[in-house]
Amino acid sequence: MIKHIFSDMDGTLLNRHGKVSTGNKAAIQSAGIPFTLVSARSPRQMMAAIDTLKLTAPQIGFNGGLIYRVKDGQLQVIEEVPVDFKVVKRVVDLVEARYPTTGISLFGLTDWQVTHMDDGVAFFQEDMPQKPTVLEPATFWTHPEPIYKMTFCVLDNQVMAGIVDILNEARLPGVAIQKSSDIYLDITAIAAKKSRGVNYIAKREQLDLNETAAFGDGPNDIPMLKLVGMPIVMANGLPNVKQVARYLTTDNDHDGVGQGIEKFILQK
Repeated sequence: MIKHIFSDMDGTLLNRHGKVSTGNKAAIQSAGIPFTLVSARSPRQMMAAIDTLKLTAPQIGFNGGLIYRVKDGQLQVIEEVPVDFKVVKRVVDLVEARYPTTGISLFGLTDWQVTHMDDGVAFFQEDMPQKPTVLEPATFWTHPEPIYKMTFCVLDNQVMAGIVDILNEARLPGVAIQKSSDIYLDITAIAAKKSRGVNYIAKREQLDLNETAAFGDGPNDIPMLKLVGMPIVMANGLPNVKQVARYLTTDNDHDGVGQGIEKFILQK
């Protein structure tokens, strides 16, 4: 019996418009099973889905860098793994030395700050409910606050390749560097993994992992999918992701999560 469901957001729970469909909402709420979003997004960028689904279970943001709960509209941190602030400064210094006009997104608990507003940041913010602010260096670097994720949205392939080379050559300690597409690259603490977040909540809730299910579509979902008892992959998932699925559901534009809950979770 499945007692907890975990789900990726983009390409999985959310449709192409970045929304939770009526079908997914109905299936999730009628199932009555605790539901946790597991996303690279910040809590602010997850909040619309949390509100729509009226979720009360712990949630996982920043690819596992933050585990939190929303209660009475307030964000309550349960566990966190921010990026070492010295590494944050090192990344900014390295990239700005070679690409001084490239914007770097720095995500705190609730804030989204950027080093510069460029075409990549403008593209990034189009579908986001939260808009960035340009950081004030004098304040930002002298009064450190936790940064859970650094994101590059770079529309020039050569610039992106150059940034990847810079970061790889730097051998930055304690971080994971991962491209989620040709134009997006994320830096998080190396311990910030979706699977780690799922495992943490399962232990916290005293659940056997065989009692958990997860939905996903992308490469960064694979460790999470391998961890749970019932891995369900979207029809729009990549071939290597589908290889780890126990079940395949419909795509994210056809209520794939809701269909998977009704067909596989509630029928087992």
